[in-house]
Formats: sequence, structure tokens, C-alpha cells
Amino acid sequence: MKRCSIVIHSVSGNCYIIGSCLKEALAKRNVDVRFYRVEDPDLHIWANRDETVNDYYEDVVSLPVVTPEKLLKSDMIIFGCPSVFGNVSAEMKTFMDSTVQMCEDQALSDKFFACFTSSRYSIGDGSRALDTMVYWAQQHGMIHIPFATRPGKQSCYQPVQGIAHLEGGESIVRPSSLLGEEIELYAGDLASYIQD
Repeated sequence: MKRCSIVIHSVSGNCYIIGSCLKEALAKRNVDVRFYRVEDPDLHIWANRDETVNDYYEDVVSLPVVTPEKLLKSDMIIFGCPSVFGNVSAEMKTFMDSTVQMCEDQALSDKFFACFTSSRYSIGDGSRALDTMVYWAQQHGMIHIPFATRPGKQSCYQPVQGIAHLEGGESIVRPSSLLGEEIELYAGDLASYIQD
């Protein structure tokens, strides 16, 4: 069975929800999915300040912390994090930067890659964060699997780089059933690349 690693940074819980939905959708398609988080030493501070963070705090911190070495065993890697000023979160960037030696060695070359984000302000803001994740994967020689548009489906409003969720200024808009349908479509595409 092929392995997929989903690596998230989640503060409000929205990236955790999307990652969980992707994990479930891929597992239904016989993919061995591992679910990780990047280190965030300040998450407990956010949880003390914002009730929204508490909704999924325990779920997020119960995930194992990813290391670059865990990616080596994966056939596919999926990143998910909030967009911050049109970029990935600092915590995701720190993890991405920790893979510099792997990039120089091209240790992740030819693995498949996908990504998602949750943005407070606009899909365009999220799209730029997705660009950063895709660029990271390309530097590693990975093969990015875009989100395919489908004629007649509302999913055509997603950016081609991956899935983007718009959570609103207070981060209280949770992923909807429509986004769930888009995640199912994307999971089907992703699984087709690594199914036995």
C-alpha cells in the first residue's frame, strides 16, 4: 500500500478539518495516510486568547510532530497551513526551511505533492500561500498534482494549485459541505496517482 503524509499547521482548526477530510477520503481509496503537524510552540497561547482555537486544540496537539525524515517514506506529501499575508505561516516556513539538505540531495525527487490552505481575507491571499508550497515542492523535484477544474461543477472556483478555504476575519467560518465535495474530488485525483 502506498503511503501519503499530510503535514499541517493549524491554529483555528480549519486546516485540521481539511486535513482530516483528506485523510478519510484517501483512506477510503486504500492509501496509507499518516497525519502530522509542524511544531508550534505558541499554539497554547492562541488557545488562551481565542475560543475558536480551543475547538480543535486537543485534536491538533495530539498529532505527531513531523520531521523531515518522515517524508522520505512517503509516496505523496500534502501540505496544509493558514495563509498569512499571502504566504505560508511562519511555523510551516520553518519546517520547509528544515528540509534544505534534502533539497540539495534531491531526496524527495519524483514524489507526488499536493496542498491546501485556509485564508482569512481572500482566495487570492490563499492562492499565493499555495504558490509558496508548490514552489517548495518543485525545488525538491517533486511532482505537483493540481486541483483539476470540472465543467459544470462549482469546484471550478478553487485555485489550480490546490484547495483554498475562506474562513473570514475571525476564522469562524468552518469548511462547508461544498468544500467537502471538492476535497472528495481532489482525493480521487490524488489517490489515482499512487494506488496499487
